[in-house]
Amino acid sequence: MNSERVDKNDKLEPLRAERKFPTWLDFFATIGVFIASVLLGSFLSVALMRLRGAESLTPDITFVYYLIQMLPTIAFIVWLRQRAGKGSAIHWGLRRLQLPMVLWGVVVVVASGVVIEPLLGLFPTEAYDGVQQTIGLGGWAILSTIVAAPILEEILFRGVIFESCAERWGRGVGLIVSALLFGVIHIVPVQVINAFVVGLILGYVYLRTRSLLSVIIIHAFNNAIAYITMAFFGDSSDVTLRDLIPTDWLYWIIYGLSAFIFGWAIWRLVRLLRDNTELE
Repeated sequence: MNSERVDKNDKLEPLRAERKFPTWLDFFATIGVFIASVLLGSFLSVALMRLRGAESLTPDITFVYYLIQMLPTIAFIVWLRQRAGKGSAIHWGLRRLQLPMVLWGVVVVVASGVVIEPLLGLFPTEAYDGVQQTIGLGGWAILSTIVAAPILEEILFRGVIFESCAERWGRGVGLIVSALLFGVIHIVPVQVINAFVVGLILGYVYLRTRSLLSVIIIHAFNNAIAYITMAFFGDSSDVTLRDLIPTDWLYWIIYGLSAFIFGWAIWRLVRLLRDNTELE
């Protein structure tokens, strides 16, 4: 009799079908929230500028504007994951923090910057100059570029987006999509290309370590290099490594070594994805 009751009760409890995530609707909804956040940030930034009598964005207003863009978007997509029963997908990974892997990532990021520099030189730099002027220098700029941006962007792209796409379509798709969106969000063509390449490297490190702290450190170091370059050369974004190294043979040695490191890193990335059983 007890077994019959158990069987009867079991039949009364329907199995819950796991909701697929992310769907195209989830993507469009998240993009909509991001656009709404950008518009809200723009409105509040203009209001703050008028209250302070500023003619352009100041570094502190830029910092507030950035937070208004990112925080609602992150909160919304995390909420979508939790509603789908997937959890937050934010893995800080303090115990999985590997300093050799972090150092490897820093070296590859620097090498990739040297390799793609000639390609970036084909694009106009006026828009990038405007971004540099908006960010500015000083404490607020450091807080925005070296602290807030690495933390929030890695939570969103290597954390939530990478994990969500990898769970549904495989780690290769997760890595490409997260890097692509990471590039697109920077808008300016020069930054889009650079951010996409850096996103691939960060995705590889995250795939190997499952530690957001690892990629946050690499991301912060990359932004610190850009900040220091801007501090030394001002708005002269057209200053290249070729300009800084007048000797041809030394430049080509550095470029050749960087190309070797970058190519080796891409080969390791492709090999990792190819050998991943989850992709089969």
